[in-house]
Amino acid sequence: MHPKGQGRRLRRLVALGAATGAVWLAIHPGTVAEMGTALVQALNVSGLLSQAVSAELGVGSEDISLEETVLEALPQTIQEEQPAETASPASEGAEQEALPEAEEAEPEEEPEAGEDPLPVSGLLEAPLEEAVEDEPEEVPESITPADASLLELTNRTDGVEVELSDYLERELTLTVSREGPQILIMHTHATEAYTIADGDEYVASDTARTTDENYNMIRVGEEMKAVFEEMGLSVVHDTTLYDYPSYTGSYARSLEGIKSYLEQYPTISVVLDVHRDALIADDGTVYKLTDTVDGETVAQVMLVVGTDDGGLTHPNWEENLTLATHIQARLLGIDAGFPRPINLRSQRFNQHMTVGSLLVEVGTSGNTLQEALAGARLFARAAGEVYLECMESG
Repeated sequence: MHPKGQGRRLRRLVALGAATGAVWLAIHPGTVAEMGTALVQALNVSGLLSQAVSAELGVGSEDISLEETVLEALPQTIQEEQPAETASPASEGAEQEALPEAEEAEPEEEPEAGEDPLPVSGLLEAPLEEAVEDEPEEVPESITPADASLLELTNRTDGVEVELSDYLERELTLTVSREGPQILIMHTHATEAYTIADGDEYVASDTARTTDENYNMIRVGEEMKAVFEEMGLSVVHDTTLYDYPSYTGSYARSLEGIKSYLEQYPTISVVLDVHRDALIADDGTVYKLTDTVDGETVAQVMLVVGTDDGGLTHPNWEENLTLATHIQARLLGIDAGFPRPINLRSQRFNQHMTVGSLLVEVGTSGNTLQEALAGARLFARAAGEVYLECMESG
């Protein structure tokens, strides 16, 4: 249960206990102190009193695996080594998007007849609230965007030159609908996973990969989805394993998935392809990227923006870059060490489908799942604020 929901439940239990005590007092004459003692004893039987107090007081990418030894891109203050027990550069970034000279890339194969429909989640109605008056929810403080001086860009294109600060001054063209699903979260490489840690053990399908959606990128997508929905945004989460059993061709398959969802839900304007990176040195050292935010260790996040530099049609890539720049400013507003520089690429990564399409790298294979989930929550909070500002008037 989400902490806010748990807090509401505990407060309701306390209120119910108080009401029960009042009835008890009416039937069994005694002092208010006696009633209070009985209530405290009853609550302490199951530990509810201490829980209630704690709740009230608040205490208690194409795989973007930049395995070409990109140590120069690692912020020195957060570079951490991990033993390279099973690290294999060959298993990361093995696929490159086909780049025909003057034509669109077509899917390698058509979906087989009789395949299950694309899975959809996040559209069920919320359960009815209990008829107990709630205290007003605490509204998180808005994230103040950082200024353009903190923006950084890693340009991996061959012929594109941009001044990133110019894009922060541009007006966003993204329009978020007030009706229907607004966000599609999907994973071209859903089986990507993290370093196994205590409590987060999984059966690997390949190096730092698993088909268990409790530990791969689907779990990270669910974390983002929960934050977006708390902010009032409607999310569809595509949990298809586009990279399994075959890794090759996963971008062609995920493109067909995106097209299907956009046709089914025309109100979707934001498409987030959520991955994790892999940073492996020549000597096999696996790197993790972390930051500390409010005392919590979180995986760094990187936004990847595709272009038409590789030859595929992508006329609106600068609108994607404008969106990424505005979100990046919010991420920097959380902490200057949280986001990695925006990564500009020659490939388009299916981002030509909407002006709200981005590829998000949450940590690396060296991070733990819990670090990745913490980073995913912060990203969703920052991006969600930008999306809400783009919501159509009405």
